[in-house]
Amino acid sequence: MKFQIQKRGERRIEIQPEFTQVGDDKIIGSTQWLGADGQRNKRFQVLTLRDGKIVDMQGCASRHEAERFARRR
Repeated sequence: MKFQIQKRGERRIEIQPEFTQVGDDKIIGSTQWLGADGQRNKRFQVLTLRDGKIVDMQGCASRHEAERFARRR
């Protein structure tokens, strides 16, 4: 991470995480950041919790895909 920060020089890194609970045991985590090329990037993960611990994590390409995965039983 330090290398990436130094590589960007004076450019400020902008990271915007967001978390949404879905049901009793799932959380959708999304992260948005500004890439070195100036483009905005987004990533989505569905975390499954059990006894207060993350027991599974699934990466998804879109918010819609993450919501669909989180609502599956």
